[in-house]
Amino acid sequence: MGNSKKQNNRHLDINDLIKLLENENNQIESSFESIEGLLRKNEKLADYFLRIRTKRGKY
Repeated sequence: MGNSKKQNNRHLDINDLIKLLENENNQIESSFESIEGLLRKNEKLADYFLRIRTKRGKY
């Protein structure tokens, strides 16, 4: 009976670890999505400023 309890605790520990890993993965994915959004904004700004400079004859 003691062995069964150990296995049950180990199973719960593994399930807890899986949940933690899934949460970490979700946070990482969310962070990457935020970074990608910022990069898109930066690209738009860079494009906008480059157009202004080319219109003024700087490039």
